[in-house]
Amino acid sequence: MLGSARAYARHFARDVAGPSIRRRRPRRVDLPHDAFGLAIGPSGHLHMGSQDLVDLVDEFGSPLHVVHGTRLDAYAHAAIASRDDPDRHGCDVFCSYKTNPVPDLLVRLHHAGLGAEVISAYELWLALHLGVPPHRIIYNGPAKSIDSLQVAIDQGIHLINANSVSEADTIIRIAGEVGRTVRLGLRVSLPGMWGGQFGIASESPMIDDLVHRAMRDPRADLVALHVHRGTTIRSRTDLELHVRQVLDFVRRLRDRTGWFPGIIDVGGSLACATVGEIPTVEYRLNRFLGADLLPPDPAVAIGLAEASEVAATLVAGHAEEIGEPVPQVVLEPGRALTSNTQVLLTSVVDVKHDTGLRHAVLDAGINIADAAAHEYHQLFSATHPLGAAETPFRLAGPICTPADVLYNNWRLPELRPGHVLAIMDAGAYFVPFSTEFSFPRPAIVVVDDDGARVVRRRERFEDLVRFDVATGLQAHDRA
Repeated sequence: MLGSARAYARHFARDVAGPSIRRRRPRRVDLPHDAFGLAIGPSGHLHMGSQDLVDLVDEFGSPLHVVHGTRLDAYAHAAIASRDDPDRHGCDVFCSYKTNPVPDLLVRLHHAGLGAEVISAYELWLALHLGVPPHRIIYNGPAKSIDSLQVAIDQGIHLINANSVSEADTIIRIAGEVGRTVRLGLRVSLPGMWGGQFGIASESPMIDDLVHRAMRDPRADLVALHVHRGTTIRSRTDLELHVRQVLDFVRRLRDRTGWFPGIIDVGGSLACATVGEIPTVEYRLNRFLGADLLPPDPAVAIGLAEASEVAATLVAGHAEEIGEPVPQVVLEPGRALTSNTQVLLTSVVDVKHDTGLRHAVLDAGINIADAAAHEYHQLFSATHPLGAAETPFRLAGPICTPADVLYNNWRLPELRPGHVLAIMDAGAYFVPFSTEFSFPRPAIVVVDDDGARVVRRRERFEDLVRFDVATGLQAHDRA
């Protein structure tokens, strides 16, 4: 009886309420191809510059990450435009390594003039091995190893932001052991921002004591305050509220301790204009009743150039108002810098139509594209980009778990095995969050005016067991 009631409820929701709700809901209007630096080529396929994306899959395999090199360069130059203009206020920009830690891409960002913002011993090692000058490195993160702190202090990096009172004490102690003065910053968590393991709570009475002790300690040069919002900064209003909240705390801290930072690091969290969080109600209506997911409005998002100028101008005005020297202002962008410069191409392996909703099985899933399962990422058919997007599909990955679904209900042109789909905005957290879950990870290709080149080769089966010392594998190799 209970089973029959549940079956009827599912039938009513899907077949009766669903069509009515879908008619009342707005339909998705896809963002234009040129919002991602793409166009329709002479073949009728989706192109990046002169490169046919379907041809790239034929040449380099599927799935495949494709980076728009000149677009990445343009974003980098925009980020520092106001900094380098003597007639404007601008932030110094340190790119977030954790967002897309691909060495070739990081080198391009550094050549454009951006510093390195690192959060682990590995990322610090990588920045130094890529030739980033120590004075262009900022070390953040809640779990800095002793060895990495010794390296950072000995190298004289630009700034180490202490994540807690105890870590600040450790950093100062190590500076004494290394025999150098450390450039120290304090990460503070303000109300409504990431707290917990991140930063020292702004209401903690321990902050004033720490500031006083650090100011007196010859091993420390207390120069910076670091406040990372955590939640997304999408609009100019969001950014202004964040910076004003930081400046309000700076004023109160100065009044209590007499200390005014020479560097105000307002962190990252800047949004990618074409990526958005999917509201819970919208997600459920899409998954269970087939209503469309709706794209974010790119016009609302603040760009890097504007964000740099707005933040620096607010800080400069505040300093002048209270009679303090204008501090250096730092931004640490991640997704706003790299997300919209990268596309993930994936091929259709199978199409199933034995239930009401067509299922397309892709060779990319949550193993390499987990962000697409919970954020709005525009999806195009690279094979038939001009086809009418009228057929709903559930787009599932290759992993043997029902959780491996990237798009629960997305309208596309008709699909067949071998068709190539393009997931937009894959340049933030797709690569670092990818795993070797049953499948090797894809290659990364950069497209420039002179063609396409591989900057990270596709993993091989042998790569998946490269650290193992299994006797069976060794015996098989000998045979």
